[in-house]
Amino acid sequence: MKPFARDIVIAPKPERPFPDKKILWGSQDGGQNRFPTIFAAYDRKHSDNPVPLKKFGEAVSEAQERVWIVDEYLLKSDSGNPAERIEQILTWLPLRLAASDIRLLTKRHQEIGEDDLNKFQKHAQEINDSAARREKECRIEIRLHLKQDCDFIHDRFAIIDDELWNFGGTVGGFHSRVSAASRGWRAVDHGAIDFFEEIWNKGERK
Repeated sequence: MKPFARDIVIAPKPERPFPDKKILWGSQDGGQNRFPTIFAAYDRKHSDNPVPLKKFGEAVSEAQERVWIVDEYLLKSDSGNPAERIEQILTWLPLRLAASDIRLLTKRHQEIGEDDLNKFQKHAQEINDSAARREKECRIEIRLHLKQDCDFIHDRFAIIDDELWNFGGTVGGFHSRVSAASRGWRAVDHGAIDFFEEIWNKGERK
């Protein structure tokens, strides 16, 4: 009987399709690829519920490995009610989520208490409990040192798997004023992953 071969060649992991570069402008229909009209801009500015970018929410929901976000106002809505903003962010993270490495780097706000932050830990547990089999346990970690230890950052950005998103306003396109997001940049090509790791590690876990 011929012995099994010891040297087994494992095929390289296939690259996922990478999205085209795009600029998306905030709008009440969930985002568009051109400037809004001035009338649409006024409507959004005075809306009680500025609609976030649908494409970003979809990208987060479909993430396979990581969701890393840097935004000092990520959890603070224009209305001042953090519960609404947190509930919206949690809708991006469905129970079927495949990604396991969720990191949110923001800053501390008086309006946002421990009960609000604990909603993310509870949701991570629900994700883990809902999956019969996961390769890795889902973890959602929040650090609040963005302005305290990293007061040199202006832009907001996110890394979804290998893709870099950059935002003129809030990550996810919540801002009520005219602002845009760009997507389709390979994060490693621009040093985004190394930069995130450096600023993430400047503060302790909260």
